[in-house]
Amino acid sequence: MHRRTPITSTPTLVAAALAACLAVGTAAAQPAELPKVDTQVAYPNLKFDRPVALDYPREDPGRYYVAEQHQAKIWSFPASPRDTSEKVLFLELPHPINRGNEEGLLGLAFHPNYKENGEFFVYYSSKEDVRRSVVSRFKVSGDDPLKADPESEQRVWVSDEDRWENHNGGTIRFGPDGFLYITLGDGGAADDPLSTGQDPKDWFGSILRIDVDKPADGKAYGIPADNPAARSEAHKHWAPEVYAIGLRNVWKFSFDRETGDLWAGDVGQNLWEYVHKIDNGGNYGWSIREGFHPFQPQRRQRPDPAGPIIPPYAEYPHKPTADRPDAGLSITGGCLYRGSAIPELQGWYVYGDYDSGRIWGLKPEGGKAAASGEILKLDPARKLNITSFDETPDGELLILAFDGRIHQLVPAK
Repeated sequence: MHRRTPITSTPTLVAAALAACLAVGTAAAQPAELPKVDTQVAYPNLKFDRPVALDYPREDPGRYYVAEQHQAKIWSFPASPRDTSEKVLFLELPHPINRGNEEGLLGLAFHPNYKENGEFFVYYSSKEDVRRSVVSRFKVSGDDPLKADPESEQRVWVSDEDRWENHNGGTIRFGPDGFLYITLGDGGAADDPLSTGQDPKDWFGSILRIDVDKPADGKAYGIPADNPAARSEAHKHWAPEVYAIGLRNVWKFSFDRETGDLWAGDVGQNLWEYVHKIDNGGNYGWSIREGFHPFQPQRRQRPDPAGPIIPPYAEYPHKPTADRPDAGLSITGGCLYRGSAIPELQGWYVYGDYDSGRIWGLKPEGGKAAASGEILKLDPARKLNITSFDETPDGELLILAFDGRIHQLVPAK
């Protein structure tokens, strides 16, 4: 769903990349024993059409809200009981959207002070004279707390023209600092044709961070004082909104509720999918690198001079090998597990693959993955096309998938 770009690298480049893989060493770090998990349907009486995002007001988490990609609808339902069949339409976007495979209503985030201001934000693919991505602010209806006001839309951020329908990112989340983080891909097609990955002056191939509460300079948002361009002489050439660069197409990021660290799954191109911990001002290498490996070195694209390229914490291949049978094609970033139902998973970053349905765990330690590997025994009969991992208020993990169900991570039997 959130990749599928044509493979355009030549056999020579593929061979070179594979050689580089062998030189670096790509087998997952395997501890003596990995945590083991299973999945089960969390809400058996609810079903959605292409669900891609789940969120809820942090001050009042009694209802969950799910965004449907192509229907452009947001539904709410009570978080408990689990056998609920109640599903209420909260918002249908009031104007047409693009509905390509990687387009649509992609992101949803409730304002940290939603209880007071009734504001929430959505990311969608606007259907206009040219293709653009949009982040808009809406408000809840003054008459009905279960309904949004479709006439309240205020466009907060609008992307530059996007020539291709793929690589739209689409995750929006408020960080623990109260700022809104936005991810959008490198512009699409394949091979980073506009060389946006190492260009911090544009927004593509980046994670952005804006202040939606303090508009400034004629925009509907302000710039946090510690964004790279504002705080660092080395980053002065970066666009003010840009927080990190060198990202091909981040499909889902999250904040660790204990440390505030930002974790992201970045969709690769021909050979690798990878996980990054994102730092303020970080450069993660695309399109000089794909994961740990060189990408099309004949292009001689230069890395941005602000700082060194930061390698990923983990990666997995597109084709299984003797060392890495755990292949996949399109990463879905996950969450640091901070729940209590699976004690052995505490402190592990959990992520998955949209295409294969595999789920991995990664144990971060000392700036790298101290342990990494599959934590779900894959059952082809129950394979999920995973689109999102989301936390419950008590730190358990929910999974959205294109079977239309909301699943939950549970201890292995």
